[in-house]
Amino acid sequence: MVLDLNDAVLPYKEFYGRNVDQMPALIADKRVPLSVAGLMERRLNSGNIEWRDNYFDCGDAIAYHPDGGVKIVLDAKLLREMTASSKLKNGALILADGVYETLGGFDFTRNELEGITERDLTLKEVKDHPMWLALSRNPALLNEYSARMFAEMKQRFKYDTAMGVYLASAEKVPTLRASFVGRLGYGSRLFGGGNLDVDDGRLVRVAPEALGAPNSVMVRPSLS
Repeated sequence: MVLDLNDAVLPYKEFYGRNVDQMPALIADKRVPLSVAGLMERRLNSGNIEWRDNYFDCGDAIAYHPDGGVKIVLDAKLLREMTASSKLKNGALILADGVYETLGGFDFTRNELEGITERDLTLKEVKDHPMWLALSRNPALLNEYSARMFAEMKQRFKYDTAMGVYLASAEKVPTLRASFVGRLGYGSRLFGGGNLDVDDGRLVRVAPEALGAPNSVMVRPSLS
């Protein structure tokens, strides 16, 4: 008789509640929060409709500067380090002086994003959208995801536009929030204004063996 001495590890586990409370528990066993690209893959490859019919907070952050700067930070270390005692302003992490400028990521300005945020989008607009391109990490993944989700949303909900990008207002100090992707029934929108201290946050822990992630092509998206 051969003994199976391995513990079963669930690749994905939900952490429901305030992000500032749940993130330390998620990180405690050396797991990582699901990224936007990871969520897109799960919605494409899993037959479990819960992935498509629920919203999720993700481990990629959107940072805001009072001068109008907006920055996408993939797999944000600051989000992973937050706790219930982290300093917040209107639900966002307050960044110390100079931290915003040191964050690696994709930089935008409000002027550059004018007209392509705060509204739902056509399929073509999504495929060309610089913020979706940055978060998907791979244009091929974004193309497949948007095409399939648009088809499903058209069939189920009669949507012709969806996947809009909605940002938070700037504060008087630099801040950082978790990216948030809505359920298909709500247009699979990308939100950058979620509060880290609301009671109905939903993070997902990912086990390392489930990370097999997309063939990432880290290309600076164009705004032209």
